[in-house]
Amino acid sequence: MVIPPVLLLLSTVLGLVLPRESSVPHDGLWALLPSTVLLALRPVLERALAATAPDHPLLRLLYALHMATLAVGVALNPYLCVYAFVGYIDGERFLDGVRIHVVMVLTALISAAGQSGGLVVIVAAPWLYAILAVVNLLLAGGMSRLASERAIVLDAREQALEELARSQRENARLHEELMDRARLAGVEEERGRLSREIHDTVAQGLVGVIRQLEAVGPDIDEASRHRVGIAEETARDALLEARRAVEALSPHQLGEGDLPGALGVLVARWARAHRIVATVGADGAAPNGPHAEVLLRIAQEALANVARHSGAGTVSLTLGDRDGQRLLRIEDDGVGADLEAVSHGHGLDNMAARARAVGGELRVDSRPGQGLVITARVPA
Repeated sequence: MVIPPVLLLLSTVLGLVLPRESSVPHDGLWALLPSTVLLALRPVLERALAATAPDHPLLRLLYALHMATLAVGVALNPYLCVYAFVGYIDGERFLDGVRIHVVMVLTALISAAGQSGGLVVIVAAPWLYAILAVVNLLLAGGMSRLASERAIVLDAREQALEELARSQRENARLHEELMDRARLAGVEEERGRLSREIHDTVAQGLVGVIRQLEAVGPDIDEASRHRVGIAEETARDALLEARRAVEALSPHQLGEGDLPGALGVLVARWARAHRIVATVGADGAAPNGPHAEVLLRIAQEALANVARHSGAGTVSLTLGDRDGQRLLRIEDDGVGADLEAVSHGHGLDNMAARARAVGGELRVDSRPGQGLVITARVPA
């Protein structure tokens, strides 16, 4: 700080050039000694404060030396009381706790000694010193109270800013969660619409084609009958694929958030439709929990992929809880794939996106001829 050295130099000059009563001969020159010590102590105090924390033992020692030197200086040069006022600021900067109040009281007493005119006047008119001491003590108390109130206001402001920042972070999180839910809701709505469209148009149209082919009479030649048979088989395969698409796209509702039960219903329906052995294991898994809909959709998508690509004979789904996460594992014994050589399709990308949207992850493990394992993890 620049102000304390300036005040120190000003008070020293005033002591040298202005007349005053004194009991010490030539004390103006003697007053240069404590002023010089004080001037040297200021940068030492500032460096010690920068290198340590307030109220460090080194700072206590240095400031005690500062106060003692200041008292001697005021006795020799009463005008040093101009500089003594920095004690009201120094106390809070260099010290802590009750020592701040002690410095303020000592500053008030030393300032009153200088203001009264020095030791000669104090001895001749002690009542003047007493009055000035009381005034300075009241001033110190008022300044201390103002500093405390200011500290309270600053603390309240910091708490309000912290609470505002926390609220902003919470609002951002809620906004992101709302956007994710809206996005998922839009995806689900579109999937449902596509499911209905395929069922009402493509699937029903194929049923009509199959019925017409079945109605072809026996009075056609062998080559035509063969072509009709191929057409009917192709239409039935297309109808099966259309129904698989409807099954994969259609929504499955959770009853009271019971994910194991919903997985059981999904797997049973899927196994009957595709004539593949499928099992569900959910021993120890909690019936309720967050993100159940996400895991159900992942299971639905994974089963659709198994039906389309794997050629599997058995599929197993396992649901469990571990380390604050819910794990869903879908494993088949199909043909598998070389994941480094084969690009992921939309199904795997959709599953991974669903998991990431709720703070989870999706892992796919497979080798050619060794089936495929999908593991989804979401927060529990």
